[in-house]
Amino acid sequence: MASKPKKVLGAIVTVLKILAVLLAVYLLITVIAVVWAFEAKLNRWPVFVYTAPFTLRVGDDIFHVKLTERLSRLGYSKASSAVPEGGQWSETGTAVNISLNYSPFRSRGIISGPVSVNLDWNRVSSIRLMRSLEDVNTLVLEPELLTILPASGGVPEFCRPVPLEKIPPLLVDAIILTEDTRFFSHQGIDLMSMGQAFMTNVKAGRYVHGASTIPQQLIRMTLLNPEKTMLRKVNEILLAVAADAIYSKKTLLLAYLNRVYFGQWGHYPVRGVAEAARCFFGKDLMELDSAECALMAATIRAPNVINPLKHPERAKSRRNMILGLLFKAGRISRDDYEEAVNAQLNTRRPNASYVKAPAFVDLVKEYLPKDLPDAGGARQDVLTSLDPVLQNESDHVLKGFGDAGSVAHLLIANPETGNLKAFIAASTQKWAGNSSTADTFLPLIMIPALIPEKVDQAKYTLTSQVFVSPQSGPLTFREAYRKERQALFQKLSETLGNEKIVPVLKEFGIQTRIEGDKLALESMSPTEVAQVYSLMATLGSAGVIGPGIKIVGDATSEKEELRIRIPTNPAVVFLVNHAMKGIEIAEFKGGDREKSRAKPSRFRSRDNEGVWEVAYNSNSLILLRMPGGQASENKIKKAIDKLLEESLTEEGQTQPPDGIVFRNICVESGLRATSICPKVIREPFLKGTQPSEWCPHRHESGSLKSAVRQ
Repeated sequence: MASKPKKVLGAIVTVLKILAVLLAVYLLITVIAVVWAFEAKLNRWPVFVYTAPFTLRVGDDIFHVKLTERLSRLGYSKASSAVPEGGQWSETGTAVNISLNYSPFRSRGIISGPVSVNLDWNRVSSIRLMRSLEDVNTLVLEPELLTILPASGGVPEFCRPVPLEKIPPLLVDAIILTEDTRFFSHQGIDLMSMGQAFMTNVKAGRYVHGASTIPQQLIRMTLLNPEKTMLRKVNEILLAVAADAIYSKKTLLLAYLNRVYFGQWGHYPVRGVAEAARCFFGKDLMELDSAECALMAATIRAPNVINPLKHPERAKSRRNMILGLLFKAGRISRDDYEEAVNAQLNTRRPNASYVKAPAFVDLVKEYLPKDLPDAGGARQDVLTSLDPVLQNESDHVLKGFGDAGSVAHLLIANPETGNLKAFIAASTQKWAGNSSTADTFLPLIMIPALIPEKVDQAKYTLTSQVFVSPQSGPLTFREAYRKERQALFQKLSETLGNEKIVPVLKEFGIQTRIEGDKLALESMSPTEVAQVYSLMATLGSAGVIGPGIKIVGDATSEKEELRIRIPTNPAVVFLVNHAMKGIEIAEFKGGDREKSRAKPSRFRSRDNEGVWEVAYNSNSLILLRMPGGQASENKIKKAIDKLLEESLTEEGQTQPPDGIVFRNICVESGLRATSICPKVIREPFLKGTQPSEWCPHRHESGSLKSAVRQ
């Protein structure tokens, strides 16, 4: 009988040992979870991808650059008075006044505060920073958010870590007074508040008041699911006690302030006081006043219920209650209190427009380094080259083509830098848009024809007679390109042969093969085709086409752009570009000379898959790849013309390289024009190939026109 109590006691001891081991394991897991949360999860931050900042310059036409549209896209509203408040703009007959919001990109030259853009008609005559009364030549607007790439295990959200010393003490006081009054005295949980909350809820017969401390809230938002169960509450309490025991109050407070939820802002949730201040007020944290600090603290308790945009009266009432707490605690004076409780809720609204560029975002993801530079516990901000207004316009243009536009490829890039300004591409499952026909690069076949040492039979110039057409009669090189392009290239192919054409194509990065007696190309994507024509636009030295990624704060991403250089004579490429400017600008009289130079080079071709349309000058290139024959050439031309108007500038006109001379040529004779030649074209020539003879024709006096002088 005596052995039975011993067995029971032994069993109890065994159970207690097992429970002790389980408790030890649980406590160990608790400690590991807390350490992992603070050392790993809370140090992971998303990558914020932005468009290119827009730069307004003295001399710009505000309608051409669409200044007010850009302001509207950034969330600025038009003020009713001449003096705008933060996040507003106004216009008078001679100026546009803007009150710029705070931007975290100060290091990129983006300022905040009032600015006056003075106008001479529609052009910017001067830009004045009103705080310093300084005149500047440029004004950089903040970039638009393109997308948020979430941290590992996270979701896309607005959040930005800041050190405790950059958070206003008044905001910290307001949050502690409302969320955890005894934060600095308890050990992770507040037993007194828990007791008070329990009694309040019992009296009310329902849940009306909680007692979660700042450590508990922090644990809940990082380690636990939102489901309300007893087990979750027990875990929350134990994890909060462990966190308080392991980490200092300063560490806990900073982690909370950088992660606390402030509600939804547009498409994304807002976490942390820094992003809340920027989203709600367009301000830096240190610029917040008493009313704004109290309003931010008021929102935390129930962000969707006490939302200053959706429920302004509720938000104002709770804000004023918190201001009363701050006054009673001696944190603000009576004057500050009275001024703050009477202040309006001057909160911003989310941007009305968001950039839609899924193909560009995919390209950014492809180009981003696999392991982004460590910014010391800060989030990563990435600037790209995308112009949101041009992207939106491109998207609108393609929608005009219906189903064909939905699978088309369109890109606009700066060939000098390679930076993409707009990029729309269908998925490869729908239509890759690739091409493997030589017709896509017919202008490049003109290059060896214009190099004297490449041609045995003749030395071509743009005014040389190439062949006699049954339809059009004798045609010069330029006329044949415009009127009977296929016949021209057939003639050039026969004259030059593949042995002289293939090396030039390879210089431009085009891989070729011979199929029977025909020249074929390896399949090339629209982006690869654009890269070839960017080399044409820059006379042989172009940037690699890409999204123009610059990681803010990372000097290595600011390095010089990758470039492609080819050995082809720039003067010959210049001749080909000039020939591609088209008949509508080839013949001109008197004052049309500058207009002629402003025209871009253009090329269109068609293959079995669809249509290629390319237009460029030295600072902008547009490429459109449209499937099938569903869209008319005239409609495609009008679409490109619209985008040309938005993207090409006269500043992008290529200067003639060494080895080029211009002469005024009589269209009828192809020789140097005299003062009585009725139609004169100013043509470029390789030095040494320009005609020396003057036009011998006696033109009728009724058609006399003044020749354009050099």
